[in-house]
Amino acid sequence: MKTQKSLTDGADLAVLARGNGFYYAIRRFVGEAIEARRRRAVARHTAEELAQLPDYLKQDIDWPAVTKHEDR
Repeated sequence: MKTQKSLTDGADLAVLARGNGFYYAIRRFVGEAIEARRRRAVARHTAEELAQLPDYLKQDIDWPAVTKHEDR
């Protein structure tokens, strides 16, 4: 399945499902999309908090860290 942005609230929605058990497929798909959004929000919040640390602490933890595109 693919996602499409809703114009009203920006939530990911399943746009097409065929076959037996499509209700569970949509439910799982939307649940995974919501969980991915939560993970991105947590990572962004953590990065903002780490960016506010004093320079000596940033050096101790090697911040800003280099991240892979796949980890985002």
